[in-house]
Amino acid sequence: MKKLITLCTACLLALSGCNGETSTTPSPELSEAPVTTSLTVETPAPTTEAPDDTPLPTDTVSLEVPPTETLPLPTSTPFLWDGDPDSLTLNDFPTQLSSGEQVLEAVTALGPDDAGLYLVCQIPDQDTWLYAAYGPGDKQGLILRVGTEWRYYSIPFLSEQAHMPAMAYGDFDGDQNQELAVVPYLGGSTGTNTWGLYMVDFYTGGWEVQQFTPGDYEAILSLSVSSSYDADANTITITAGDSQLTLDVTELGFPEPGGEVVASPGSLALFTTEGDDLYATFSLDLSAPAIPEGSLDQAVLLQTEVVYTGSAFGLNAPSLSLPEF
Repeated sequence: MKKLITLCTACLLALSGCNGETSTTPSPELSEAPVTTSLTVETPAPTTEAPDDTPLPTDTVSLEVPPTETLPLPTSTPFLWDGDPDSLTLNDFPTQLSSGEQVLEAVTALGPDDAGLYLVCQIPDQDTWLYAAYGPGDKQGLILRVGTEWRYYSIPFLSEQAHMPAMAYGDFDGDQNQELAVVPYLGGSTGTNTWGLYMVDFYTGGWEVQQFTPGDYEAILSLSVSSSYDADANTITITAGDSQLTLDVTELGFPEPGGEVVASPGSLALFTTEGDDLYATFSLDLSAPAIPEGSLDQAVLLQTEVVYTGSAFGLNAPSLSLPEF
């Protein structure tokens, strides 16, 4: 792992808040749970025990792209329910993986009082399944099932882009126990490409969920990224930790920006995993009086390591680069 360069140690924020054949369940063995958030669900942990000799995934897993091996939706009437997770039984859960386009098409066909349930991501080797629940009305959320236990979370998943959530296991906080990273797509408006990050910890007595919210990481970026503008040369120099990048604003298409050019967090936020490590890629927006809003929204990329402590998130080892088109 590359040398950690603290991007904003003081800004570490305490938060209020896909395929195989065998079946196992992550082992919930922590002596002390981190701070409970508003998403904490204090119900019994999965009862299925994981064999000690079953390795958990260690290969690089990209959380940007949902599973690609999908099958057509059944030709029979899809499973409809009342939208109440407590009314579900284990036999009610679909076993056929659906793509985002299939989910979007099925949701569009629902009546105002109907609800649909769709399998959108899975890690069969860990007996872990993620379902999109939609309706009645516009209600939407995610149901995480591990073994024979499941929990419902009010996390939106559907947008015009129809990107479905992704997930991966890893010991992300270094406590010798596996956590589950769940990444839903949050962007939906023009020019945005934002993914969220939820961390599920399995404890005796419940599953605890921590969220790395856009407000949290944008606050860290705002305090940790600085820029200086040279009006005579029409260049901007951006600094993040020990990484520095100078851009010619004229070459970017704005010979007369109309004033100072500044860098700020943009609309791209992407999270990935590699073994037990978490990474993030953010865009930086360049703005000035004469630069139309959003014109240079992804002019610069910032790659960082994501630090997860069990109750807080932070960003380390920043690296600035230009996007590759």
